[in-house]
Amino acid sequence: MKFASVLGDFFRVYLCGGILNRFFIGFTCGIPFLLRLTVLDLWLKDCGVSNTVIGFFTLLQWPFALKFLWAPFIEKTDFPLLSRIFGRRRGWAMASQLLLFFGLLGMSSVDPKTGMGTLMFFVSLVAFADGCQDMALYAYQLNKASTKMFGPIAGIFVSGYKTGMFFSKSITLYIAHYFGWNLAYASMAFSIFLCTFFILCMDEPEVTRTNSGKLIEKMVESYEKKENFRFEFIHFIKTTIYECLICPFKIFMKRKDWIQTIAVIILYRAGDRMAQKMAKPFYMDTGFSKLEIANVVQIFGTIAALIGGIIGGYLVRQFGINRAMFMAGAVHAVGCFAYVVLFYAGHNVEMLYLTVFIENITCGALATVFIAFLYNLCNRDYAATQYALLWSFYELGGTVFRTFSGMIADFLGWKIFFLSIPITFVPSLVIIYRMIKKEAPHCH
Repeated sequence: MKFASVLGDFFRVYLCGGILNRFFIGFTCGIPFLLRLTVLDLWLKDCGVSNTVIGFFTLLQWPFALKFLWAPFIEKTDFPLLSRIFGRRRGWAMASQLLLFFGLLGMSSVDPKTGMGTLMFFVSLVAFADGCQDMALYAYQLNKASTKMFGPIAGIFVSGYKTGMFFSKSITLYIAHYFGWNLAYASMAFSIFLCTFFILCMDEPEVTRTNSGKLIEKMVESYEKKENFRFEFIHFIKTTIYECLICPFKIFMKRKDWIQTIAVIILYRAGDRMAQKMAKPFYMDTGFSKLEIANVVQIFGTIAALIGGIIGGYLVRQFGINRAMFMAGAVHAVGCFAYVVLFYAGHNVEMLYLTVFIENITCGALATVFIAFLYNLCNRDYAATQYALLWSFYELGGTVFRTFSGMIADFLGWKIFFLSIPITFVPSLVIIYRMIKKEAPHCH
């Protein structure tokens, strides 16, 4: 295929595919993410907190990781008053954003040196609210989407997500540099209302019924006949969990490769999560200031990630999900060696630009193909809950690796730590390669 033809097809997919509204969904989901992770790590590092403690702060993300436990109720119930006015999904989304506002405002009122316990509470609250928002907005991502468009949709979503992350982390770092961390987090609390405007401009997503959905309805009917419920409230809770969580996963477990699929979900981005968790402390230890990190990592890095995300989505459409995952994973693993080069270069801004470009463009592609992979696994009728459950496996791996990343970095030192990162990609790439070998020959 000629380059001009590929380029034309590329723009036709992204500009004429009716998927640009996913950008704003991604933007909304991206704003709070780093405020409870990487930006928080920088705040803690600036206050003299050790890498080990920063790593263990990851455990506070448990409400986000376990969001599948309450996802069925977001899927099946209305939020009081708000859902009646705006619809089920939008009602839950706006309720989540109010909770995010209060959580971030609470974080902004704390000094980590004297109020670590209070800060931990508000970080957990933000993680919980962020998980609820993700579940409320997930139905928008696959609304009216065909399977062949999963890659481009994931690419647009990741682009919006990265833009939202850029918006929150860059502004936070700039304000923190000139006015302090507390004012920075207070400003981000009020920025949440920008996302509320985006939600108000969107229509409630359509709900359709598939063959799997009809099968689950029969499974629920059989379950209700077997169970003897004494209280209506208990009946509602147990039936909702069975319908939205257990039944879709039972169907998922009928896949011959379901164990390998879970292994890929847990391991595929493990090394990426470790590198991201320790990248900012590494930059600071190398001598880069918060302002340099904001200028290079936040601005230039985000642009590179946007490009990578769009490329990753197109790779999925051209080569299929598994092949795109293998390519993106292998390239990103090799790209992690840029950290080692930066370690030897020291406080070198030009080398920081190159490292950030390589890491972010490959990471953007990696994130896109992975999300497309999850899209493809989800049951459309209970997409939010099943996506939350599969995401929890991903968060399980991410939480474990990120939690101990600081301890490993302190023990090994920065050079050996980043030299070991590419090795973590090997197990998942081996599994994906075996999946590719079992596929029918791919037609271009």
